Amino acid sequence: MTPEQVLKKYWNYNEFRPGQLEVVHSILEKRDTLALFPTGGGKSICFQVPGMCMDGITLVVSPLIALMKDQVEGLQKNNISAIALHSGMSWKELNLVLDNALKGRYKFIYISPERLASENFKEYLPNLNISLLVVDEAHCISQWGYDFRPSYLRIAECMELLPNVKIAAFTASAPPKVQADICDKLGLKKPFVFIAPFRRDNLHFHAIETENKTGLLQRALQKTSGSAIVFCNTRRETEEISRFLLDKNISADYYHAGLTAALRSRKQDLWMQNQVRVIVCTNAFGMGVDKPDVRYVFHLTPPMFPEAYYQEAGRAGRDGMPSWCLLFYRKQDYFELKERIDTSFPPEKELERVYNAVCNSLGIVHGQGLDRAFEFDLPSICNKYLLPHTMAFYAISNLEILGFWTLSDGFYSPSRLYFCAEYSEVYDFKLRYPKYERAIDILLRSYGGIFDDFVKINEKQIAFRLHIQESELKKLLIDMHRQELVDYAPSTDKPRITFTEPRSPYPQFKMGILDSLKQNRLKGLGTVIDYLDEKNCRSLFWENYYGKTSKKECGHCDLCALRKKHVLNKESIAKWSLEIEKVLKNKSLTRTELLEKMSTKNRFEFREILRWMMDQKRILVDANQKLYWYQ
Repeated sequence: MTPEQVLKKYWNYNEFRPGQLEVVHSILEKRDTLALFPTGGGKSICFQVPGMCMDGITLVVSPLIALMKDQVEGLQKNNISAIALHSGMSWKELNLVLDNALKGRYKFIYISPERLASENFKEYLPNLNISLLVVDEAHCISQWGYDFRPSYLRIAECMELLPNVKIAAFTASAPPKVQADICDKLGLKKPFVFIAPFRRDNLHFHAIETENKTGLLQRALQKTSGSAIVFCNTRRETEEISRFLLDKNISADYYHAGLTAALRSRKQDLWMQNQVRVIVCTNAFGMGVDKPDVRYVFHLTPPMFPEAYYQEAGRAGRDGMPSWCLLFYRKQDYFELKERIDTSFPPEKELERVYNAVCNSLGIVHGQGLDRAFEFDLPSICNKYLLPHTMAFYAISNLEILGFWTLSDGFYSPSRLYFCAEYSEVYDFKLRYPKYERAIDILLRSYGGIFDDFVKINEKQIAFRLHIQESELKKLLIDMHRQELVDYAPSTDKPRITFTEPRSPYPQFKMGILDSLKQNRLKGLGTVIDYLDEKNCRSLFWENYYGKTSKKECGHCDLCALRKKHVLNKESIAKWSLEIEKVLKNKSLTRTELLEKMSTKNRFEFREILRWMMDQKRILVDANQKLYWYQ
């Protein structure tokens, strides 16, 4: 089938969005590809469509379990076979999936970079019929990126096992320096590089300095209508702001990673269905959320990374309708954010202290722990080992960056079951142990393919049909698991930690990596401050940041709107004409040089007067972009 036919058959779209087909053709022509699409730009279609056009498996490397699960579920709804390999799966389950992959049962396999580089997976890799390797969130491979993950550097090692497979790398967040680093680290050979237009003309960017952020937020929401997101820096702040808005009769709820997966899902669903107007959240919200009619995205504090802000703000207006991205700030925000960056990189001795506390709490001895996953309760570890909670949180995050383990926020993983015994053995088991017979029969009648792969089961429904309590059924399933008749994985929504290295008595902490990352974050914070101090055009700032050379102002951000309010009058024209004439008759100057000579600091007024005088041909521009007096 052609890409257009695949798009229509599986996604029911009549045509591609601008730029998508170029990337699809590059992949089908077997070229290494780097594609940059802003948030909501439809990058997944760019590799899923060619994946369906090609023979074999598309292997997708992604760092986020929640995002992997969302994309896999989306493919499965479209009747496309897909699976995600993540830390919530046992090794038995992983090996079963890989055995099925060898038989060609999947078109798409999503995998974390840590799983990709594991010895167990690399044993299977050369024998899998891989037609394309996709690297999602590719900026994670660059130390210049805002979300560097050393595990991404190991992707290149795995490519040695797939010498004829091409790479398609995707990201929404890569300025030119990071783009070059991605191509270098992944070893892309003469890649086709596509950069989608980063300007979205329906978005109105505003940055507002205020000491009364909550009051301004309240007035903005009361004077407008439409779905909204409010980003906060801390979990406590989300709850406080949500209560504040509810007290003002504004429909709101809060969302953060400290809630159970079931509660997060329920809150998100209510907001998606417009039963709640405003979701007040940390940056834990948003990945995989595709609500088209978000009219407002508020930030009550500047983010530390420019890429993070642009992605989060970009959740507004995905339906193409006018939408507003408002960032509230105050002067002391910079110092508080800088202090937060300093705090987020604990010294080496604290890393060692937390590393040993985590290993001891989970009962991992020296030389053990590789590829083992555990449910993870940080507060109990802090209480047991007298660790300051904030320091421990950042130390654990740093140790993940350094590759000691991977973390996953709590996500709901449904109960799964697989008959690992042969059918004849199951029949014999029923004859020997009659108390299990009805449960086994219902499982076999209710779930197809249960001898081939893990299937999701609903213990509540099964218990109802058996006329027993759910707890009694779970006991039966656990007993069957112990007797190796089935492999049973009960549901969970707990955070998990998976060790990617065995425990070492003398762990080596590569502090140079963390020091570089800290400097990059400080630099990123400086870029955010530059955005706040921008005097020209907010949309133009983002285009230039992402390497798109443009001079066209958007016309509707707060800065452009302010200029439109300025009305030229005869007095200001006469005053400026005399002052500019006096300067330019002596020497031609650039615009910046001319402004430095002027007596005003009002850049808006200066630019408007200058534009008017150039339109009137009183001032012309020479070949060196210098202004000179013509009349």
